[in-house]
Amino acid sequence: MNQYDVIVIGAGLGGLSCAARLSALGYRTAVFESHTLAGGFATEFTRKGYTFDVSLHGVGGLEEGSFGRMLKDCDVDQRIVPLRKKHPYSIRWEGQIIDIPSDVQEYVQLLKGMFPAEVAAIDKLFAGIRRFETGFTAFSSLTSWRRMAGLLKAGTFFRWTQMTTWEAVSQFGLSDRFTEFFTALWPYYGLPPKRLAALYFFIPWIGYHLEGTYYIQGGAQALSNALVDAIQSAGGEVHLRSQVSEIILECGKAAGIRLKKGDVYKANWVVSGISPHHTYGHLLENHNVARRELEAVTRLETGTSLTQLYLGLSCEPRELGITEEDLILCNEPDSETDYEVMMSGEYMKGNWMLTNYNAMDPTLNEPGKGVIAITFLDRLENWPSVRPEYKAKKEAVKQQILECLEQLYPGFSSKVVVTELGTPRTMQRYTANPGGAVYGYAQTVRQSGIKRLKHKSAVNRLSLVGAWTQPGGGFQGAMNSGIMEADRIAAKLGKAERASTSTHETYQTPRT
Repeated sequence: MNQYDVIVIGAGLGGLSCAARLSALGYRTAVFESHTLAGGFATEFTRKGYTFDVSLHGVGGLEEGSFGRMLKDCDVDQRIVPLRKKHPYSIRWEGQIIDIPSDVQEYVQLLKGMFPAEVAAIDKLFAGIRRFETGFTAFSSLTSWRRMAGLLKAGTFFRWTQMTTWEAVSQFGLSDRFTEFFTALWPYYGLPPKRLAALYFFIPWIGYHLEGTYYIQGGAQALSNALVDAIQSAGGEVHLRSQVSEIILECGKAAGIRLKKGDVYKANWVVSGISPHHTYGHLLENHNVARRELEAVTRLETGTSLTQLYLGLSCEPRELGITEEDLILCNEPDSETDYEVMMSGEYMKGNWMLTNYNAMDPTLNEPGKGVIAITFLDRLENWPSVRPEYKAKKEAVKQQILECLEQLYPGFSSKVVVTELGTPRTMQRYTANPGGAVYGYAQTVRQSGIKRLKHKSAVNRLSLVGAWTQPGGGFQGAMNSGIMEADRIAAKLGKAERASTSTHETYQTPRT
């Protein structure tokens, strides 16, 4: 049967969460993915008996918090095992490793001990964060008829949505040195604090410090597999190795898809979980309506990519002195300088993130096998397109990273069994994202919140979800986009339009 209520293109977290939510609401859905695995960036790979998580470092509120509620909406909360992290992250700052507490009060005391001359300003900052959190909750959780009353509590939230992260912190009179330390997690969001929208720094911050920081047993792939299982358990389908070549329009409305191998599938609604550039530029290239939209989405600023070195060790990381779960190796304390040297390809001058997967999930690999990943911001232009030059640069960068790790952890090099370097070209190859972008559009103030690309596309019955769209990038942002749009689609379609699972009937296209 090739007729569905909703077809989703791309099995990233945005597409999977959209399909899982619609499946939970009773709609017949099908997901089509060109890769051999579901999950997009939320996947894993194996080399020589080692399992590597592609991207997950930690998420906030996985049990009772906001992320946990999204999992319930998709019927996957009982399909994963949350693992509470000891610390949201650690940082090697001025030669000392500092563990950042999850508990807010412990964090406040740590900061006051480090910056005793700024105690009063620190109290003002955290009071501001509490007002921001109250406003965010009031705005995002209220039903429409109560929203106006909720807006009275959201003044700080709305003001901060117009600020950069740096502006939001420094408005309380805090020093540059404090602000650099407090915002050290900024590389996870793709832009330095003076360019990063405060919205994208503080919403995850609330999750980490008010709802707890978590990893998932089995890694990111376990989350993606749980979403697939939820879809299939509700009667939906997930088709891997199924590349979509065209979105079919009938009477100006999205009516189905055509695969590269020629198969056609029909639906009352189509959702694209891939980049808007690929959606408008390739899947709709034969349709006039897509041309001006392609021009519009191309004008927006694309976010950064990453380079990641995955390392398999012949020992547990703790035997080398690596005990932290997520460690920021801070070599350059000035965030603007750090960003600029990374964008220019001077990787040894900037800051790296070290993730110790053994500390977060001892079951991910066999006992005695160590797995860590080194991650830093990068851009596609730093990597040659000619294969011999590209391979040579990969080898050179890999050796430079290993030399630095050997200096930090003597004996490290002798324990390395597997090395796998993923570059922005790797990211682009597996996702078709322009520039290998991992956060979608750059998370600037001008491209944040309601200013970000809308889910509703220029084509009737075609939706866009994922990191490129509202509310933004990251695991939580991508999943939230899918769930938000699933609820809107369900309201538009209504129960009367659900596809029959027992007949091959032709569906009328109802009015929206």
